[in-house]
Amino acid sequence: MFARILLATDFSDQAENAYPWAAQMARASDGVVLLVHALENDLVSTTPVFAGFMPPEALDVGSYREQFRTAALRALDAAAEKVKALGVRVETHLLEGGKPSVAIVDAAKELDGKVIVLSTHGRGGLAHLLLGSTAEKVVRSASCPVLSVHQDDAQPQG
Repeated sequence: MFARILLATDFSDQAENAYPWAAQMARASDGVVLLVHALENDLVSTTPVFAGFMPPEALDVGSYREQFRTAALRALDAAAEKVKALGVRVETHLLEGGKPSVAIVDAAKELDGKVIVLSTHGRGGLAHLLLGSTAEKVVRSASCPVLSVHQDDAQPQG
């Protein structure tokens, strides 16, 4: 049914709730999990500890970006091991630049993902208004089916 399952992660505990769902889909179709993480290019300049305290030209932004990239690659490898332990093949892809929701939707197209699986943090009220929801934006703009796993969802059966 879905031979290429794009699984988006932000490395949070909530994100791990989606791993078994993607793995079950991959096992059912003898497919592969395309594990992706979106790394924003402007992460350093928008991080509160940096933003507004020092002008960007005073920072060695390239060095910080490379440190974030290296850490993200390590975390992506660790996440891939967790997904592989569920008995499926995994490809990893670090998505660099842009907003995570756009990067995830674009990656699904570019990598021929047939379904997107991701978790939602279930924020409500003011937090949702201020932070938005990557999952919601992906659901609204993806051209393929999206499975959004809430942190309280039961694990898949079978």
